[in-house]
Amino acid sequence: MSMYKKIIFIIVYLFLSVLLFVATASAQDDAASKPSKFKLNNYRRTKERAAKYFDDLAYRKGIEVYKKAFEQLPTDDTLKVKIADGYYQIQEMDSAQRWYSEVIDRPELIVEDRHYINYAEALIYQGKYVEAKTWFEKFEANNPEDKRIKLRLDGLERQLTFYRDSIRFEVWNAPFNSEGYDFSPTFYQDGLIMVSSRRTANMTQFLKAKYDWDDTYFLNLFSVDSNNEVNEFNRRLKTSYHEGPVAFYENDTKVIFTRNSYEKGEVRVSNKKLSVQSSKVNESKSGEVNLKLFYSEIEENGKWSTPVELWFNDANISSGHPTVSRDGQRLYFASNREGGLGETDLYMCHWRNGVWGEPENLGNKINTEGSEMFPFISEDDILYFASNGHMGLGGLDLFEVDLKNEHAKPQNLGYPMNTASDDFGICIQSKGSDQYGYISSNRPGGKGLDDIYAFQYSQHRSIPGQVVDLLTGLPVDNASVQVVNAAGDTVEQALTFSNGTFNFEYDMDHRFTVLAGKSDYSKDMSRFSPQQWPEGDTLVLRIMKDRLVVRGTITDEVRGDSLAQARVIVTNETTGEKFGIVTEADGAYSFLGHPNSTYSFMFKKYRYFSETDRLEIGDQHNGEIIFDRDLEKIIIGKPIGLNDIHFDLAKWDIRPDAAVELDKFTETLMENPSIIVELSTHTDSRGGDQYNFDLSDKRAKSSADYVAAHGVDHARILGQGYGESHLVNNCSNGIRCPESEHQKNRRAEFMITGFLPDALTEEEKKLLWIDADYISEHMSDEDRKEFVLVEQNSTGPTLLSGQVKDAMGNALKDAVVTMVVKGAHRATQVYTDEQGNFELRVNSHAIYKLIVQQDEFMDEGILVEIEDESIMDLSIQLVGRGDEEGDKEG
Repeated sequence: MSMYKKIIFIIVYLFLSVLLFVATASAQDDAASKPSKFKLNNYRRTKERAAKYFDDLAYRKGIEVYKKAFEQLPTDDTLKVKIADGYYQIQEMDSAQRWYSEVIDRPELIVEDRHYINYAEALIYQGKYVEAKTWFEKFEANNPEDKRIKLRLDGLERQLTFYRDSIRFEVWNAPFNSEGYDFSPTFYQDGLIMVSSRRTANMTQFLKAKYDWDDTYFLNLFSVDSNNEVNEFNRRLKTSYHEGPVAFYENDTKVIFTRNSYEKGEVRVSNKKLSVQSSKVNESKSGEVNLKLFYSEIEENGKWSTPVELWFNDANISSGHPTVSRDGQRLYFASNREGGLGETDLYMCHWRNGVWGEPENLGNKINTEGSEMFPFISEDDILYFASNGHMGLGGLDLFEVDLKNEHAKPQNLGYPMNTASDDFGICIQSKGSDQYGYISSNRPGGKGLDDIYAFQYSQHRSIPGQVVDLLTGLPVDNASVQVVNAAGDTVEQALTFSNGTFNFEYDMDHRFTVLAGKSDYSKDMSRFSPQQWPEGDTLVLRIMKDRLVVRGTITDEVRGDSLAQARVIVTNETTGEKFGIVTEADGAYSFLGHPNSTYSFMFKKYRYFSETDRLEIGDQHNGEIIFDRDLEKIIIGKPIGLNDIHFDLAKWDIRPDAAVELDKFTETLMENPSIIVELSTHTDSRGGDQYNFDLSDKRAKSSADYVAAHGVDHARILGQGYGESHLVNNCSNGIRCPESEHQKNRRAEFMITGFLPDALTEEEKKLLWIDADYISEHMSDEDRKEFVLVEQNSTGPTLLSGQVKDAMGNALKDAVVTMVVKGAHRATQVYTDEQGNFELRVNSHAIYKLIVQQDEFMDEGILVEIEDESIMDLSIQLVGRGDEEGDKEG
């Protein structure tokens, strides 16, 4: 064999050896990556066991078994859908969202569109309304006939309307909640009866003590007395399965209550003989244990009678959540019986001839394609109920509808009665003009899985007020305060106390004007709606002694919008004093004027043309002078004509009459130091094209040089001639036109081409800049340090700073810090910096809620009360959520 052939043989041999090695290794890898037959069979059995738990509605156990199946075969992403759905069923929305997020955008895994709704609801629970909208729209695209989705989308667009009446409600967690389920309270005697899954005493019944759905104790009825002591309610109404909710009527002598379709096992003694009645479960055709309504009443011996079923119960449907009208003639309840509009509907039946009549569906004004449940009928025939089909904040929301008005539509009770969580199971009573009661909710911050919250709803509101001296901020005693309603009638009047305070109670549904004054003082007034007044704020009226206020608002000339950050330069030409004011968001400015004085004004705003004006004040010593101003917004590229700029024939030097106009143009540039302009000149069409271009270009440049020589930076102005290329009419070459038409083309213009950064001029840097509200121009810097002004419901000068750390003390970057104004619908969000620091501007004597959020950490919410005007520092520590889901559940 030749050397060449040997080399070829060796190369081929090596190549085949490598191929054989790779193929062998690949086959070994494939074999290693594929689960064995034993593992696959084990996985299938585990998955079947989990599915069986789900079929039996034992979701908590099913989730854990599905997780084990996922550990056995991590490539089966269908299990993630099952786990997500399980968490949704037991309303652990954070876990449901986390598992859904891994699969929701994979259509090959999402075979049921309901998962899109589940995911959207989980996002709403977390307050992620914008993201939730995407998945509602995804469901709607596949199910255009489902009306509830349109309502949910409309609700997301109108979130703020649900906060309209929030100031009327005070809601707090009731002290008798447990770590399980506590919900659907109802008034009974001097206390409450509630439904709870808390542990009970040992029972003689023959059923297990826990509920497979979520592995909690079965629901029973408990009483709560006036001291918040909790005890088991009458055992005569109790089984080992679920009881509740309940409805008492006819002075608490009769009751209709919800129970599983189940007959209780009992030990009975009759004629001195002991007999045992075994328990019996009545399942539906599908194998589910549904809900039924039962009736009992107080017998002559003072004990509850043996409960009996209502005649329209059916093992194949659920009927529950009863409520009875005050006169005992109407029963309302929730049911999933055939012929309904949605998953569960509300029904009503009349008491006639000693029996409850045929249940009647309440119709599509109340019922939707979603779920309506937990009805409650108040003393004045207002029907309250929970729904996830009407527009709301998320999950189940509470609604009310006036049954006395046949045209009335359900109204969302709004925040804080409703949240992004499930809110349901209300009972409510009137107390004078106010109302109080309880609701049920699984909102964050509760003690258990569902908690009961007490609430009070006020028709009237007491708002504290104070009258202070405008300049000193000191209280004014014996000032006269008058309250006038919208009709012009005086409804309250009084004199302020020594600390300048007053306090009136206002009807929430009206608007009022409060006026304050005193002899030798000016007057002040405030118009407001008590419903919209921020909680914790004081109504401050400012009056001044022999003072004259000049005030105005700077607005956009075209749109009329208020202009923030507009600068108002004011000169008292009588005294020579000069000061500046910067407008805030409302575009307003004000200062104390002097009689017999003349004031000149320069109004300036970045990217707006500056304006000047004068104000002459006569012999006026107090009161108010309004001096508003509109500013024209600068539009880049818009030509602006310069009048009466003429040149001698075939010349370009500046004549005296042209200099007058160029001086005005120079003044415009000096008053608007941020603009960059092009000054252009134009000719008519007579004469040669090139000649006209050269001539106009020389005239434009000589004009620009003139302006630069009179104090304008040459870099801000470009001279450019265009000859006859930009005619404004049809008088072009060869067209006969009168002289007046040719004159229109012989013009000079300027055009804004750009802006320099906004900055104070050297003169403005030396000015005294005063507050936009009532501060005298003649105060020195030292005077202003001592100046006191009571706050006026706007962001004050106090800084709230802090740092966010983890449990190890490490700074957390990009944590979201949300500041919510207590009692108002305003919120501000900032992010922490590299060192975990944040800073917020707040008002003194105000209360805020701070919510700190960061991925992988538990949210932290705290109340911060700003006592004074000192700088506050906070240190907030976030605790990690834990790597395993079990950490949260434990």
